Amino acid sequence: MATLGNLIKNALSAKAKADTTLWTAIGGRFYFVSASTGASKPYVLYSVGATSPRHVMGKKRPPATDTPIYFDVYSDSSSSTEAETIQGYIHDVFETVSITGYAEMGMRLGPEITIHEEDTEFWHITITYYVIATKN
Repeated sequence: MATLGNLIKNALSAKAKADTTLWTAIGGRFYFVSASTGASKPYVLYSVGATSPRHVMGKKRPPATDTPIYFDVYSDSSSSTEAETIQGYIHDVFETVSITGYAEMGMRLGPEITIHEEDTEFWHITITYYVIATKN
């Protein structure tokens, strides 16, 4: 049986490929954990963190899990506009995620950081989401 982390990984990949706006903006460069050597920019890296239980005290409902997911947008454009546009597409595309076998899937936005890496002249935006899932 696939772990929730793998199910989330596969759902994110499928959702990115299905969205022509995001997919076109990044030229299909949506990589799990690390980019190919010499990959053209812009591109997006994504990764899935460790799943942890989320219990609500005093509530009689099935326990949920909380799984962080991370998106990293890289752009070598002279301004942050390209990276910020892709950041907006990520928000639009990944506002919700559905996985078979899970009754509720919520996406909660976490911290976002924009960095201009002066040594490489890249724009780098890190976006954190938390997937809150309740099994059927």
